[in-house]
Amino acid sequence: MSLESIMAQIVSRVNNDSTVRFNIIRRNVWDGASRAMGRSNFSPEKKIDVKFTDDYGISEGAVDNGGPTREFFRLCLDEVKDKIGIFEGPPNAKVLTCNSKAMKDNGYFCAGQIMAMLIAHGGQSPCFLSELLYECLQKGPDNIKVNTDHITDEETRSQVQSLQFFNS
Repeated sequence: MSLESIMAQIVSRVNNDSTVRFNIIRRNVWDGASRAMGRSNFSPEKKIDVKFTDDYGISEGAVDNGGPTREFFRLCLDEVKDKIGIFEGPPNAKVLTCNSKAMKDNGYFCAGQIMAMLIAHGGQSPCFLSELLYECLQKGPDNIKVNTDHITDEETRSQVQSLQFFNS
């Protein structure tokens, strides 16, 4: 299947007749998003309605005609990219990293779900992924050849290269 057909399938599954509400406190976007996705009535296929509130639960009053949802997805992408600890690397070439706290907190699943939802609901693309990670998602990891040049951390790269030298 091509990436375009997979994307079209995801978009076609959005049910605009049913809505899921995200009540989001601005200073703690990720907590609100992960709590909403953990509710029993949550479905990523429902239309999204976002309501931003302050620390006391008082609504900002904006009606979600798309603007608050786009802002919510943008803020969530910032959290996924830089704060929950599942990615590392340069700002425009992030790769997945192993983080036991994120695993315990279901961070990888929630991040993947948020990224799929933002694509399905017309949000911005997660443009921070490395070319290698993008290719792995598109073609499958078994179909990608990886070499030491793909390792962004200098110390790790030199350790791997020295292991390769001894194993040759």
